[in-house]
Amino acid sequence: MACNAVASVYSLIPPIPSVIIVDNASTDGSDVEIQRRFPQAALIRNAVNKGFAAGNNVGIRYALEHGADCVLLLNNDALLDQFAVNTMVSALFADSRRGVVVPKIYFHSPGNAQHIWAAGAQWRTWPPRVTMRGYGQRDVGQYDVPGVVEYATACALLIRQDTFEKAGLFDESYFMYQEDYAFCDRVRASGLTLWYNPASIVYHLVSASTGEGSPQKWRYWSQSVILFYAQHYGYRWWTVAPLAMFLTWVAVRELSRGKINWILPLWQGVQVGLGNLWKRPSERR
Repeated sequence: MACNAVASVYSLIPPIPSVIIVDNASTDGSDVEIQRRFPQAALIRNAVNKGFAAGNNVGIRYALEHGADCVLLLNNDALLDQFAVNTMVSALFADSRRGVVVPKIYFHSPGNAQHIWAAGAQWRTWPPRVTMRGYGQRDVGQYDVPGVVEYATACALLIRQDTFEKAGLFDESYFMYQEDYAFCDRVRASGLTLWYNPASIVYHLVSASTGEGSPQKWRYWSQSVILFYAQHYGYRWWTVAPLAMFLTWVAVRELSRGKINWILPLWQGVQVGLGNLWKRPSERR
């Protein structure tokens, strides 16, 4: 899977100047296969699984230290259209106020070739949450207008170098999930915008790392939700109300679908997340 993602990078038109691959302590031999197939890439092997935020930061720091004026983040379960990055770069540098460019992302599966996974994301007031625009919709051009969005998933993002200077890197307090939304909050707070560019196409095989709907996903997800809401609203008592409304909505939604196996891991994640709020970032798990 990771090799397919890298192959899509090397198929870009025009080619990009350098490719950095961060292996987050994989155990399936994918790092060896990547090194064999793509010896020209810079392969960084983490000794332990640092999680999504810290793992990406390793690659971002390497790119910035080697003079990159922008950095493309790409999940190992995502594929780029041949012209995706060229159009993203053009959009990014068309306006100095654009700190991040967001592509249109399709589900990557034979039955969902033209079904949208995310066309950027936005905040919804009820229940209070970030939601991906267009999720599950068949693409009939309803999201073909470029413009500013509030949030974006880090599945595929092009980020200007000075955006990191102003907003920082990903918050390593997050192990997995919500770190991209927290990053978007900081980008907008720095005065920069997230620009949605529908001409840039990416395909995503969803939750390949943890498994869609797996207990592990629910634990990490709910743990990160606690931290995101605390940061988004501030560490104040009224944060409890929107967080409780959101978690209740999720519970009702999933129970109505007959999904009950996730309840224990979700609650475990909530407990860890609440406990982490009172710890220093280095102590969080």
